[in-house]
Amino acid sequence: MNAVPLDKVVSYLDGLLNVAQFSDASHGEINGLLLSADRPVSRLAVAVNTSFVSIEETRRAGAELLLVHHPSWANIDLHLKPQKEAALRKAGVTLYGAHAALDCHPELGTGMTLAQLLGLESIEAFYPFHGGFGGVHGFVRGTFEDFASRASRVLGVQVASWKNASAFGHVGIVTGGAGYTSDVEQARVIGCDTYLTGEGSMYTQLFAREVKMNLILGTHYATEAPALKALAERVSRDLGVPWVFAEEYADVR
Repeated sequence: MNAVPLDKVVSYLDGLLNVAQFSDASHGEINGLLLSADRPVSRLAVAVNTSFVSIEETRRAGAELLLVHHPSWANIDLHLKPQKEAALRKAGVTLYGAHAALDCHPELGTGMTLAQLLGLESIEAFYPFHGGFGGVHGFVRGTFEDFASRASRVLGVQVASWKNASAFGHVGIVTGGAGYTSDVEQARVIGCDTYLTGEGSMYTQLFAREVKMNLILGTHYATEAPALKALAERVSRDLGVPWVFAEEYADVR
């Protein structure tokens, strides 16, 4: 099996993802090499989260590097962060994070990948995010009901949807947790009649209804997983290493 030196893999990912643009740790944004096991990479694992499940799945697959969208943030994982780092070291697994760097990637971004899978056309970036643009908007034919059904098929989950507008066809997508009312508003002011994100609150639903924006919530996990897979395909193609998707608990969405 082909084994690629770790420094070559890291250098390749740094360049592909332009991580230098997204390394402002003062704003909680950390991309790039997070923990090194100092082992050549013969198999790559990708996951949405740095979870105990994804770490164990990586170990079981015999992968030396785990590429994640969500690193282990101390303000989220609290006391679990050092435990996860210890689990990575014990498994001999390197951790590489691609959060804003992946969200904002012009080809492989979370929003761009999902928009292409959903058949959007004339796709453009919007939604300023850590020095880049974390969302996309574009146009799609058909009805809102057909589009919501397609989203469920593509994402592999039953989306929640609300038809609040008489028009349909201009869709804004910001994956993950972009369910604040200000996020919906960013899509509305550029002319979108429909907004798709991962998760939102009662206020998201109420605001979308009151400004007459169609709304689709496809879960944080499911809306971001496709981009990790697309990134893994690119890495595998360019570096010649196989990859696996470290699936986490099905109910962690």
